[in-house]
Amino acid sequence: MTRLLLLLLMAGVLQGCSLLFVAKGKTGFVAVKSQEVPKAKSLSREMDRTDVIHHKVEDGETLRFLGKAYFGQEEGACQIAKANHLGVHSKLKQGKILRIVNPLNFPTTGELRDQLKAFKENPAASVNNSVKPQDPVFTPKDSVFNEKDIVQLARPQLNRAFALGEKLVYEVKALSVVAGEATLEVDSPVTVEKRPCYPLTARAKADFPFSAIYPVKDVQTSYFDTTDFLTLKFENNVSEGNYRAQNLEKYDQVNHRLWRRHNSDDPEEVDIPPFAQDLISCFYYFRLLPIEVGKKYLIPTSSTGKNYNLVIAVVRREKVTIPLGTFDCYLVKPYVKHDTVFRNSEDIDMWVTADLRHVPVLIKSAIVIGSIEISLLEATLPEIKGISNSLVEP
Repeated sequence: MTRLLLLLLMAGVLQGCSLLFVAKGKTGFVAVKSQEVPKAKSLSREMDRTDVIHHKVEDGETLRFLGKAYFGQEEGACQIAKANHLGVHSKLKQGKILRIVNPLNFPTTGELRDQLKAFKENPAASVNNSVKPQDPVFTPKDSVFNEKDIVQLARPQLNRAFALGEKLVYEVKALSVVAGEATLEVDSPVTVEKRPCYPLTARAKADFPFSAIYPVKDVQTSYFDTTDFLTLKFENNVSEGNYRAQNLEKYDQVNHRLWRRHNSDDPEEVDIPPFAQDLISCFYYFRLLPIEVGKKYLIPTSSTGKNYNLVIAVVRREKVTIPLGTFDCYLVKPYVKHDTVFRNSEDIDMWVTADLRHVPVLIKSAIVIGSIEISLLEATLPEIKGISNSLVEP
């Protein structure tokens, strides 16, 4: 359930979760005093170094294929060939180790296997030809080599969006029926790998009568570096119907590696892009950005051992009214970008406040049998100088 809320908030992909939330208590805002958060020396320089992946060639792989896989276009073959002192048409020997320098994509072993199968079946296929024609926001001109509309921002140095003690409570209606509750909360800082981190905790549960049909009790926590604003650890405990899962992920942001254990399975390690976020932290990271109407923002994201780029388009500025009040907001649309193709499997609109907090107050999404609506019910907001604690229009 929390996965659903977070995916709606940021990732823009529904993955079959049920819609079970319930709202309790009175609506409103509570202001609390801000508290100092420990800081540490930034590791950005170490993390932003030239990135090199050592790829072991599998049977059937070619420079042309690897160029598509790691750079999104066949022109990437030239970069790989140059980095390995090869001709661009050189044949690759199985087992050879190639240096992939500054890749734009970070496919896992399984993803490479699937891509190679598809490539062999249709080697002439382009990765740029499957943008939905009805999509008004993204066009075929958007690619990893030509992303003129995606804003290239320096990483934020200051957090004026949220702080220790923030708590957001959401009501979710499925087919116009209130069905459950979810909260997003910034807890007291803890230390992870000798770094101070905000625990960003998402909780969700179903309530009667929906809990009798499909009980839900989820807790997921991202440990978000208070200085460099990225994930160092992610863990969750998911209970949805008959499904149970416990996951632990540890992010080595300097070496761009992720250690992951799912339930009692053997742990796995995968490459991740520089400055990777998990699904919860990317929501908070987006709130730190100086967003503008008409711009797109890209956040490298890793989830369940898979890497992709989350792209958020800021469509327009407008006022929205929910039971809590009227808000001056930006309408944003999240998309997921695989290779050079933008995909949005669901029609999702999200309204975030147009102040520096960028608090999501309303999310709407169409589903096969109707629609769902997530609206802010209660908010506990730490005081931030120069920013209102009420968020609503007077």
